[in-house]
Amino acid sequence: MASTTQKDEYVQLKLLVNEETNKVVFAEAEKDFVDILCSFLTLPLGTIARLSQMDSSMGPVKIGCLNSLYQSVAGLDECLCTETNKEMLLYPRNSSEDYCGTLKLNIDDVEPTEYFMSANKHCGSESDCECDYFPANIHGKCGRCSSCCNCPVFLRPFYKGFVNSIATFVITDDLIIMPNSMVHTSFSLLQNSGIATSSAKEMTVNVTKEKVLDLLKCALVSLSPLTDVFLGKKPSIQRYLFSAGTFKNNRYIQSILQLVIRKSDGKILFAHAEQDFADLLVSFLTFPLGGVVSNLRGYGSIGSVGELYKSIFKLDIRKYLMTKEAKMRLVHPHLSSEFKLSKNILPIKTERRHFYCYYQGESYKKSIINDQFFVTDEYRSDEKKCETIDLIKGNSLKRSASDEGYLKGPRTYLVTDELVIGPSSSSISALLLINRLQVPLEDLKEKIVTIGVKECFSILEAALTTTSALTNGLNHLLTKVKEEK
Repeated sequence: MASTTQKDEYVQLKLLVNEETNKVVFAEAEKDFVDILCSFLTLPLGTIARLSQMDSSMGPVKIGCLNSLYQSVAGLDECLCTETNKEMLLYPRNSSEDYCGTLKLNIDDVEPTEYFMSANKHCGSESDCECDYFPANIHGKCGRCSSCCNCPVFLRPFYKGFVNSIATFVITDDLIIMPNSMVHTSFSLLQNSGIATSSAKEMTVNVTKEKVLDLLKCALVSLSPLTDVFLGKKPSIQRYLFSAGTFKNNRYIQSILQLVIRKSDGKILFAHAEQDFADLLVSFLTFPLGGVVSNLRGYGSIGSVGELYKSIFKLDIRKYLMTKEAKMRLVHPHLSSEFKLSKNILPIKTERRHFYCYYQGESYKKSIINDQFFVTDEYRSDEKKCETIDLIKGNSLKRSASDEGYLKGPRTYLVTDELVIGPSSSSISALLLINRLQVPLEDLKEKIVTIGVKECFSILEAALTTTSALTNGLNHLLTKVKEEK
């Protein structure tokens, strides 16, 4: 979503610094800064891959295999079903853009969704809303009454951001968010850190949009992002020892891969796969970060993101979050509705939203003409007038994934260990890749494996934390190959 933030806008943050070690012990923050940290969990992985390569004082940051996956999708023009599929994957929409639209500093640069509704005063029921996508200059039709949806509306959030505006918070160097209360006092944090009071120094910093971008980059790779960003230290990149989590194949969805493995070290050089597996990999770019962490169930260790997630999960909804819905947007975020596929192999749900129109005056139609109404996805019993309505999402491009997926099929794709995806038109492409890797043929072995949800999650975790997604993600299937080397 495009930000309207001015260049000179900032959020103030108070830091306690250990002068001896030149490290941040903790920070004290109010709603504006904590909302920004919370919003990191709503960002789709495709947005994160793009932002991590943007110019800032921190420079580009490599996040496992995510950047190579993103770049390969950018070059898959002839393999994508439609041009808009590419747009959807490289600029995925944030399903919580309504909550993030009120952020003081917003780094998500995807254009905000435009909404249109029918002016038919008789249209309204309790059925699910229609969320089709139409070009902005060719307005769609209402899903119930077929009237032209040519009345532009703006969603009005009842609540701004995620956390309570009155509460204050303490944030540790690895982004654990705690209430600034007697239970979590600065004294206990000082004692736990072992810092002497004589070496403690207070700093007040202005957090700009560029600093927020740097903070996101460091949060994904470092265990001390506050120190890295605000004290100008080089990020202490986390060294990740990959260990596949105990995921269960609780859904009967399978994909067959033909692996080409280097026997000398057990490394998967590349895989031949059908469209379904290639579709799965590119769909990673649409997943919100919080949804990924939620499904990894604590086994993942993506920089400081895991600690951020767990601390938000523990926050009391009644005291520190705006609503239960606000917390769910962070710890169990859904995919935006345009990303619904018939073969979603991973259990990240797609958003289903009802929209309500509240208006003044005697009639719905009259209120629309006089602009005496507002639309929201929050039902309010204290409002006198309410209609359940259909909204059409309009954008510069028709953005909706077909049931067939993002990539063309039936077709075979070649996927490298770093998740570079390309068409596998013949055995020549594989031989050229082997030649480029300078691996002798006698050191190669082929293996056909069948993977399910367990392996897909394992590949996803490895893709975010290592540069060998296939080797680490499918390591448990390669035992016999290792014994033969």
